[in-house]
Amino acid sequence: MQIELVKYPDVFLRSASNNVPFPLDDKTSRLIKFMAKAMYQHNGIGLAAIQVGYQLRMFVMDCSRSQESYKVFINPEIIEKSIETLRDNEGCLSAPGKTGDVRRHIRIILKYQDENGKEEKKTFYNLEARCIQHEMDHLEGKLCIDYEKGNYSRDKHKSQTMVESDFRAKSDT
Repeated sequence: MQIELVKYPDVFLRSASNNVPFPLDDKTSRLIKFMAKAMYQHNGIGLAAIQVGYQLRMFVMDCSRSQESYKVFINPEIIEKSIETLRDNEGCLSAPGKTGDVRRHIRIILKYQDENGKEEKKTFYNLEARCIQHEMDHLEGKLCIDYEKGNYSRDKHKSQTMVESDFRAKSDT
């Protein structure tokens, strides 16, 4: 059975995510495994909780594409970025068929918690650094398709998002 992802232009993707409390409850532990399954099923290298319908500050990542060694990042925070950046075309599982031209730092230092609540601090480079920055954008309600010539602009797809928002508000009442 194919796991459905939240897809653009759904305004839920524009929501900022909330910190995850520790210790993790059973529901959150199951959600992490579900996110990894969804990421692999859709042939992705990263997936944020918001993409499966949960406003939680966590994501899974496996840049090796081994489908067996994903990493979990909970309440992540980028604490240092390299001066050097690289602009590249990015796709997103929540925006199939669309891409964004995004400038990312080629090295970052990330502070996060693992599934046991232990605080970690690690340096990531190149593809892993890019993937983490992409997922961190999701946690803030940003999408890679919002970047214009490498720079973020929330207005890029604003009209379509506003139409979706109006539709959802009217259909919820």
